[in-house]
Amino acid sequence: MEGGLDDNGYQNMMSSDTIFKTHWNDASEAEVTYTRLCVPALVSAFFGAGTFLVFFDTWFFFLGVIAILLGLFALWSIHSAEGLLTGKFFAYAGLCGAVAALVSVAVFWASYQYSVRQEADQFFRLWFVAILAGDVPRAKEYQGIYSNRSKAATAEEWWQAQYEEKYAHRAIHRYVEDKLIRVLIALGDQATVSYYKTERVVSERESDTVISIYAVTFPGEFGRTETFFVRISGKRMYPPESTNFRTAGWRLDGSPTLYLSKEK
Repeated sequence: MEGGLDDNGYQNMMSSDTIFKTHWNDASEAEVTYTRLCVPALVSAFFGAGTFLVFFDTWFFFLGVIAILLGLFALWSIHSAEGLLTGKFFAYAGLCGAVAALVSVAVFWASYQYSVRQEADQFFRLWFVAILAGDVPRAKEYQGIYSNRSKAATAEEWWQAQYEEKYAHRAIHRYVEDKLIRVLIALGDQATVSYYKTERVVSERESDTVISIYAVTFPGEFGRTETFFVRISGKRMYPPESTNFRTAGWRLDGSPTLYLSKEK
């Protein structure tokens, strides 16, 4: 073919590396990879954020457990997929969020219950001081709701109010007829009260209940000291919204009772 390239020359030119080294669609389909988001990682992040609701209701504790399990499963899946799955950020976010929420609420509740025990201990000691001093009016008043306690300035005024109310008069007689109450009044300042242990702490939406055990030591015969234990229960009530006050207060939850320790 004159004035140009013959067929062989054209074919040689097209096969030359100087023009096209690799055609655009010569790549193998095996070399083309696709990545997708790991769904458990995304769900873990969602549940991890929701775990902070545990401060409002302990039921949300399960969200944290689910978030941790899904986060660990997502990280394992992403690692096993060898680049085909993404979402490590969401998996770590779910893990960190859930762990942070659970640890925070654990520290919060531990601190809260410690403060409740401290307040209850102070209140219980006030009752022991009153009953050992023979101040029956004040000791009896600690069993009632704090907002309804008598405003009497002296014990005489309080006793007069009890005599004027038939049912209140009967209640105070039943109170002092309790054997434990009579023993504590009889011991008076000879008795020494010391904290022994806390048996239970229950916190609810509208109240906190603490049951504690106290040791009462007194001088016995032949110079020996004797000890018995008293179980005392107190409840801190939060006022209803209909009242004009907003301060929570303590009251005894029933009469203190004798506690028989099973420890040797």
